[in-house]
Amino acid sequence: MNLSRPLQVVTPTADGDVLYVLARADAAFTPGQVRALAGRYTTQGIRNALNRLAEQGIVRTQGTSTSVLYSLNREHLAAPHIVALAELPTTLTDRLRNLISAWAKPPVYAALFGSATRSDMRPSSDLDLFVVRPADVDEDDDVWAEQLSDLRTAATAWTGNDARVLDYAETRMPARTGVPDPLLTEVSAESLTLHGPLGWLRKQLSEGK
Repeated sequence: MNLSRPLQVVTPTADGDVLYVLARADAAFTPGQVRALAGRYTTQGIRNALNRLAEQGIVRTQGTSTSVLYSLNREHLAAPHIVALAELPTTLTDRLRNLISAWAKPPVYAALFGSATRSDMRPSSDLDLFVVRPADVDEDDDVWAEQLSDLRTAATAWTGNDARVLDYAETRMPARTGVPDPLLTEVSAESLTLHGPLGWLRKQLSEGK
C-alpha cells in the first residue's frame, strides 16, 4: 500500500487521487487547486476525473460553465467508504499504537519512520518501525521477541508492505553513551511517534552531544 496515496488500493487512476483530496477537506476546489494538492497530473486530466466522478454523483459541482467548483458529496452512499480509505494512514497509526500499548513489556519509545512518513512511499516500500527496548529487557527475551514478531506480522497484514522493525537498545542511546548515531538522527527527522513522549528521541540526541 502507498500511504501517500491510499485510494490506490482500489484505483490507480487520477480518480483515486482526486477523491483523496476531496475527502480530506470539507471544501470546494477548482480543478487547478485539486491538481496542486494532488501534486500530479495535468489540470485537464484532473478536470476529466472530476467530471467522471460528478456523473456518478459522488462529486458535487457548483458555479458557472466558466468557473466550476468541485466537492465531495458526503451524503452519497459511497462517501463514508471513500473517507475511510482516505483515512487509512491514520487508521494504521491508531492500530499500531493500540497494539504496542497492550504489550506486556512496553518499549521506552516507538515510532514509524522512513517512506511511510514521507511523500515518496510506493506499494513496494518497506514499512519501517523503530522500537527502543528497555534497559532491563534482554535482546533474546522471549516475550520481547514475540511482541516484535507480532508487530511485524500485524503491520504487514494491515498494509501489504514488508514491515521491518529496528530494535534499538535503550543502553545504546547517545544520551547514555555520549556517542552520536547518524541513524538515529535520520529516524528522528522523519519519525511519527507511536509510543512514548513526543520529542523523546530528539531529547536523547541533544543530550548525547
